[in-house]
Amino acid sequence: MYYQTTYSPDEIIVYLRKSRSDDPSLSVEEVLQKHESILNEWAERNLSGTIPKENRYREIVSGETIEDRPQVQEVLRLIESPKYKAILVVEVQRLSRGDLEDSGRLIKLLRYTNTAVITPQKTYNLHDEYDRDIFERELKRGNEFLEYQKRIMKRGREASVKKGNFIGSVAPYGYDKAFVMEGKEKCHTLKPNPKEAPIVKMIFDMYVSQNLGRVTIARNLNDLGIRTKKGNLWSQDAVKSILENEHYIGKIRWNRRKGQNIVEGGEIRQIRPKSKHGEYFVYDGRHEPIISDELFQAAREKQGKNHRAKPSTKVRNPLAGLLYCQCGRAMSLRTYKKNGQERSAPRMLCDNQSYCGTSSALYSEILDRVREVLQDCINNFEIKIQNDDKTAAKLHSDLIKQLKNKLNELDKKEIALWESQTDPDPDKRMPHHVFKALKEKLLKEKEETQQALNNATASLPVPINYEEKMKNFKEALYSLDNSQIPAEQKNILLKNCIERIDYKRDKAERLHGYKNNKTMPHLKVGGNWSSPTIDMDFKLNI
Repeated sequence: MYYQTTYSPDEIIVYLRKSRSDDPSLSVEEVLQKHESILNEWAERNLSGTIPKENRYREIVSGETIEDRPQVQEVLRLIESPKYKAILVVEVQRLSRGDLEDSGRLIKLLRYTNTAVITPQKTYNLHDEYDRDIFERELKRGNEFLEYQKRIMKRGREASVKKGNFIGSVAPYGYDKAFVMEGKEKCHTLKPNPKEAPIVKMIFDMYVSQNLGRVTIARNLNDLGIRTKKGNLWSQDAVKSILENEHYIGKIRWNRRKGQNIVEGGEIRQIRPKSKHGEYFVYDGRHEPIISDELFQAAREKQGKNHRAKPSTKVRNPLAGLLYCQCGRAMSLRTYKKNGQERSAPRMLCDNQSYCGTSSALYSEILDRVREVLQDCINNFEIKIQNDDKTAAKLHSDLIKQLKNKLNELDKKEIALWESQTDPDPDKRMPHHVFKALKEKLLKEKEETQQALNNATASLPVPINYEEKMKNFKEALYSLDNSQIPAEQKNILLKNCIERIDYKRDKAERLHGYKNNKTMPHLKVGGNWSSPTIDMDFKLNI
């Protein structure tokens, strides 16, 4: 098979990335500048011109996998075009040091887009078995080095934490990052922030001495104009994180939010759940405490006694965990009673309404909109089932199969074409100009077929079981109108159909003379009296 060995500058993409193996004393910019100089020298010796600036990609973001690095993702997207023939890097491991899955993905993309990988020492053509084997070994060696480096760094961080150093990227509220010298060693630590440290003392005092709840403390802080470290409003969760943080008694926490890989929907993702007290390590820190041990323990004992909800508490709102205000906070179901009797109809209200200003809505209004959306989806599913959308997916799969078969046939034709030119008898060989024309035509057809295959594979529709979807949506719709079904069950059925609902409603403009006529204020829209318009965006599980 014929492989291209010479390239024009426009056909090459330069990719630059800093690695853990580089000099740690150099910044990312300094490392990339150094590597770019090496690649420029190679280009001057081997190319007829300079590689364009738009073909150069510099990875600033640190990440172990392809998914974590946006620039390499852009490079892999570009090589789908026949315009680009090669990627120029300092070494193979700059492209990926991920696991076998990452390596396999990279090799497939490079191989089936006919893209070479050029380093100053060697050019890798992944259609060649020998080159591919070396390329795979280099990637594997890079991954082994990465895992080794991670173990070394983990041991180093653990040793640093045991000495009382603060190694976090962001200082807790009430502190600023600082450092002290221990001989020639620079030790990172914390120092109290003169403005924030008194607020921490105030929070503990309100919680323990004044016996205020976390919600009340958050409201008091917001009313005083005090904001979190990021400039946000205080919430009960933010107050809770302050009350649980051992940094305020001069300690250092380690592994409280340890990363864990889980599988969801066939995909692996990482989560960082909070560990309970006693499940993580606490060491004496170098920094000055803000509160006393006695006050911290008193706050911890109170948190253990004051549960937010009893274990027997049941869900009474079918939209719990689904409906969110435009400010990002959850909406709650509020009922208004007097002497055991309902004073007014239930309403959905933002938990942060006093600050975001979003108007509430009748619970019945929200449910009507949910019913409407569920019914529309059911109608769409019925149409899709009647039109047999599976046929489209099957036709798409057949097209991909045909393109792969065609590509295999073209590979065979190319081999046969070259073998015809290796015949010992010169008379049996075709004229050079005929061979050249046939070869160019064949290569062009291969490129077009490969591009068509890449496009077809990228746009392959995921088959959807519309019968199952319609069943779920019908069950959820039926449950809303059935008073015998508990709210907890309704909530489960709705979450099978709806992932999230974003709610928006501006405050009504009150009419002049409202105080005189004692009627509820409304908006006048198109000559009719009506309440402010409700805007709801649904993110559905379809």
